Amino acid sequence: MNDNYQASTNLHSLMAKQAPRRTALIVRHSPFIALLGLLSAAMLLSVLPVASGQASADDQPVVVRISNISPADAQRLIKQGVDLLEARDGPDLFALATSDQQTALREAGWDIHIEAHQTMLLQNSQPFTVSGGYRSVEETEQFLRDRAARYPHVAMLADFGDSWQRQQSNGAAGYDLLALRLTNRDIAGPKPVFFLMAAIHAREWTTAEIATRFIDHLLINYNIDPDVTWLLNEHEIVVAPMLNPDGRKIAEQGYLQRKNVNPGSGDACKFPPSASNQYGVDLNRNSSFFWNSAGTSQDPCSQVFPGSGPASEPETQALQAFITALYPARPRPANGAPAPDDTSGVLISLHSYSNLILWPWGYTSSPAPNAVALERLGRRFARYNDYTAHQSKDLYLTSGTTDEWAYAELGIAAYTFEIGPMEGPCAGFTPPYSCLDGGVGGSFWPRNLPALLYAARVAHAPYTLPAGPDVSNIAVINDTKTLTVTATFDGRDQIVSAAELSFSRSGEAGSEVFALQALDGAFDSYQEQAQLILPMSALLKANTPRVSIALLRGRNVAGAWGPMSATWLKEPYRVWAPLVEQSAQRNNP
Repeated sequence: MNDNYQASTNLHSLMAKQAPRRTALIVRHSPFIALLGLLSAAMLLSVLPVASGQASADDQPVVVRISNISPADAQRLIKQGVDLLEARDGPDLFALATSDQQTALREAGWDIHIEAHQTMLLQNSQPFTVSGGYRSVEETEQFLRDRAARYPHVAMLADFGDSWQRQQSNGAAGYDLLALRLTNRDIAGPKPVFFLMAAIHAREWTTAEIATRFIDHLLINYNIDPDVTWLLNEHEIVVAPMLNPDGRKIAEQGYLQRKNVNPGSGDACKFPPSASNQYGVDLNRNSSFFWNSAGTSQDPCSQVFPGSGPASEPETQALQAFITALYPARPRPANGAPAPDDTSGVLISLHSYSNLILWPWGYTSSPAPNAVALERLGRRFARYNDYTAHQSKDLYLTSGTTDEWAYAELGIAAYTFEIGPMEGPCAGFTPPYSCLDGGVGGSFWPRNLPALLYAARVAHAPYTLPAGPDVSNIAVINDTKTLTVTATFDGRDQIVSAAELSFSRSGEAGSEVFALQALDGAFDSYQEQAQLILPMSALLKANTPRVSIALLRGRNVAGAWGPMSATWLKEPYRVWAPLVEQSAQRNNP
């Protein structure tokens, strides 16, 4: 156990031994729990259990396959305390189960089989401190503060709330909830917002690393990569890498803590936490939209305990208030009407594991009001990371999730990414750090970066832009007289009908737009190469004030414009009429 965690737990005292707790399905062992301790003689601290030894062999969970599970079966298993994983293989679901749970499941008539390889990966996971590469809570916090200090022009640190332990201890323990707001602060808004959040489930190690890498990719490539530069000039990208820091601190010890650390009414919940028995509230079941309507358990020791009420947890309250402030008020899909086509904003919540992309609804089998557009964008993401994309309910019913609340209340296009495969050395909640960049079933970072960048590119209008063509293979050639731009426009299942270049984020009224011509003579194919040859004099007239980025987009025969792609113009105005410029320089005093 590391020094930071030990120092925290030393502030608390044990111990009250409780009678065994039983449910209809799950048999629990006699646990030790934490009582209220004192920060000093005058101040009551938060409840945080102290480790009383490692779990016994019978308590070590295994990964089991439960065969032929209907939606109603899944809800029964969840309510009885079974820790279902976010993975499905046809009619089969997967779960973490102790020896007692396996026995109870079989006695209840469920067809279960142990998944040997996944179990080996689970039981071989090591404490965080020897896992090489993953940042701790403190290191992640320092990373955010460092980047805000190093890149003040485009990065601003946002402290938007407190963890449960920090709130209960009046700041003596626990953590701030932090995010980075990334945008060129010299360019006025309003700007479309892409919100990326991670690690709301403490045990899902890789998600925070994807989020912090995304921050670095944007900051390091600003003013180097034209798309990144345009994105930060004309958009706001907000990244919250670690939304459950109290729980993460426990998960760093190698435990399967999923929830926050609020003991609530979980007097019989054990510590160290196990897959079947842990105190806390599942923050991804605590959001206020259709709270506790599906995919939850009233057992406080369950992994999916939703809390005492909608948004009962300080982490949830802070997150919902922070997200709400980022987006303009729009009609609410919660009322049954679709968000308008001109709604801006995308939210992605990163989770582990099973290579999935999920969109609302999850609380019901009915389609969401924007079902067609949500599916279209979800499948665009899947083209980049090669994940399986489907409506959230196709996994099993859930409620109180952050992405569902964000879509229902704010109208923004909201998704969950489940990162990591079900099988192989890179499967599970705690894969080797090397799986971020390689490994069988790994390469989490290079697979997901293009999808995250696409999310930012379509944030201006996520319900319409994915219907249009994508732009790639942009080439720019300029000399002292002409500018030549060539690009490929991919309409996928629609014929490309037009292509254009401009100097604004979306070709709005008042900006000059230049049409490209199809290289084969006509726009009549699903994929077209197009070109613009522009006299430099026309470029200099249109490009006022002078900028070094041009934006290209395509339209299909259905009339849908696709997202913008940016390219450098290589500042051609600096090489225009060089003899005149040199002559003027000689005449300067």
